[in-house]
Amino acid sequence: MFEVVKSFLENVHSVTTIAELEALLDPVLDNYGIHHYICTSMYGLQCVPDRKPMFGSWDSGWVSHFVSNGYYLEDAVTFYNQGLEGDGRPFYWSELVAEKELTKIQCKIFAEAWDADLREGLVIPLIVSDRELALVSMAGKHFKQDSIIRGILHTISIQAHRQARTILMRDYNNGELMPNRLAAAPVPQIDKITPTELRIIALLAEDHRAPEIATLTGSSESTVRNHMGSAKKKLLVDNTEALVITALRYKLIS
Repeated sequence: MFEVVKSFLENVHSVTTIAELEALLDPVLDNYGIHHYICTSMYGLQCVPDRKPMFGSWDSGWVSHFVSNGYYLEDAVTFYNQGLEGDGRPFYWSELVAEKELTKIQCKIFAEAWDADLREGLVIPLIVSDRELALVSMAGKHFKQDSIIRGILHTISIQAHRQARTILMRDYNNGELMPNRLAAAPVPQIDKITPTELRIIALLAEDHRAPEIATLTGSSESTVRNHMGSAKKKLLVDNTEALVITALRYKLIS
């Protein structure tokens, strides 16, 4: 087990592409039951929508579910580290759930990750500067807490991130890779939401259903549903709960 770790540490600074870095990293993480991992860079204090992948990948089904429901706007992992609120130490998902007061939707995200076989995860915050933070997240169905393994993974993540940043900045300066590889997460069209859509979202937040909203606004139910559909597209969500959560997150409603 330690041979693959040694090999990684000896060779990580000689790789010249992200693909080579991932090929070197994969067998190390596989030894610890980690089958999903990603490192993202975030910029600025209000950086929730501005997460840029550096290396690794996550389960595609989970990513699609995560994004389509607007979960990246309520991600407890991001909020814990955003604005340097975290102390920089690696932490397990279960520790975050146990120690922090999470919202209902944040608890739901962790529960659904469990159902998707992402049973336990480790997050390693890497503070680059007061405006740049990198998060290395990893998870697996059989991944378990272990203090020694956490230390090993922390060291590996530091070295992998350092080399990835060197590679990406090199390619960015050459006019390559950065636009595609470091594409920002989808940003909701907040300024496109109409007053009518805002009123309907506010009523949804008060637990009114479409037929009730139609009566309250003097509209037909089909008109209300059309406005709801339009608002969902603008805020990049696919269900009513995510629509309300996203509107609250961006303070479109109170």
